Amino acid sequence: MNKLIAGLSFIFFSSFATATIINFDADANGVAIAANTPITNQYQSLGVTFAGFEDGVLADIAAAPDPDGVTAPSSPNVLTNCANATSTCPGNRADIVEILFASSASNISLMLDTLGSSSVTFNLFDMNDLLIETQSITSGLFSAYVPVSFAATGVKRIEGLQPADGWAWAMDDLSFDAADVPEPSSLALMSLIVLCLGFARKRAS
Repeated sequence: MNKLIAGLSFIFFSSFATATIINFDADANGVAIAANTPITNQYQSLGVTFAGFEDGVLADIAAAPDPDGVTAPSSPNVLTNCANATSTCPGNRADIVEILFASSASNISLMLDTLGSSSVTFNLFDMNDLLIETQSITSGLFSAYVPVSFAATGVKRIEGLQPADGWAWAMDDLSFDAADVPEPSSLALMSLIVLCLGFARKRAS
């Protein structure tokens, strides 16, 4: 009986974990994103928004082809920390790219091009804004994409930090599992199932 309850609980709660992949080529509605479009809330309905900060002030970050002309893992667009993401990213480059999840996220991964040998640093924070993981990664001297995976669970926010002021970098294929909050009716149903199973176990004993 305990195994049955555990199994039903696993099935119930695992149904609220949603796998999402964002490639910055189309928005959450499947509409193509034009090159050099600022990325903010195009994926809000999927549980994630994006923001750039330069010297503590909001700054544009854009979807566009790779600034070095490298073929993206998912063509044509990647997300850059550039306000103007045309070739070589002329102009402003955000110090911080923020990825903000609507609910706690896990199994987070992405493809990264650091556009040089310096490392981009990722800081992951939980629901209480406590730092729970840090990684500094370089894709090497020549422009290329490398896979990056994060071990942390319960992630609310990620900061991607450029290695030096004015440094450009790019990411693609952000993937994550978002833990949706069950609706009250769903919680009530689960509670009823557990109570019925408990009653059945008591009668059988």
